[in-house]
Amino acid sequence: MRIGMRDARHGPALRPHGLALMGAAAAVLTACSTTGGSDGAGVDAPPADPAAETAAASESTTGPVSAFEDTFDDDRNGWALPPAPEGRMTVGGGEFVWESKQAGLRPHVIAMTLGEAFDEGRLAMTDVLVTASVTPARGAAALGVSCREVPDSDADFQWYEFVVRDGYAAIRLADSAGNLDVLAETSSPRLPLGSTASIAATCVDEADETASLSLSLNGTAVLDTRVEDPLGNGPAGLLAYDAAEDESPDRFLISWHDFTVEPA
Repeated sequence: MRIGMRDARHGPALRPHGLALMGAAAAVLTACSTTGGSDGAGVDAPPADPAAETAAASESTTGPVSAFEDTFDDDRNGWALPPAPEGRMTVGGGEFVWESKQAGLRPHVIAMTLGEAFDEGRLAMTDVLVTASVTPARGAAALGVSCREVPDSDADFQWYEFVVRDGYAAIRLADSAGNLDVLAETSSPRLPLGSTASIAATCVDEADETASLSLSLNGTAVLDTRVEDPLGNGPAGLLAYDAAEDESPDRFLISWHDFTVEPA
């Protein structure tokens, strides 16, 4: 899977070949276009060597994938983005670095290996715990993890997302068109620049045909909510929403240190 980049206000800027998630481009590094939320949305990830092994899967490469782990020692899972005027993404040495060079970018990224597993019908990530550790180094972006990325009726894809920044956290339903439906939010979290935080999210179906969604930061519960008619099985990923220029004059610089999905 590759990452596409586009500015929602100015049309396509870069659309690399090989874009594939569920048979199409799942997300794009885009400028903010929001409805119903206070931060922006949307990306996807590039192909590693086809012979490279998945960092971790619950079974062999031909079996079902219900767990995944990456410590970003290299890009065998296909996350990174070729350099572009809008920004850059690099993987190596235990870091997945995102740098924005354009206001309003909203990366939403899924590893190529997970996208391929979904395309092949091998992904089982309906009930999951998704965790990531991250250090915001510059800017005021909201950042976090997502689960259950599936096709949408009025956008290419939709998903649940769990985002935090200093003084803000939310659980939201988002889509690749930039629409946001805030399901729960709070102003309590603290995530100052230069500090490393652990973000954990759960997506779990309940017996009454609802789904429970919860967000924790550094082991402390922050938000939880329950949704009716929940989204179904789909990949989990990483995301960020750059702050508006009047909120911060600095574009984001973020370092992810690990990413894990396991059955909940």
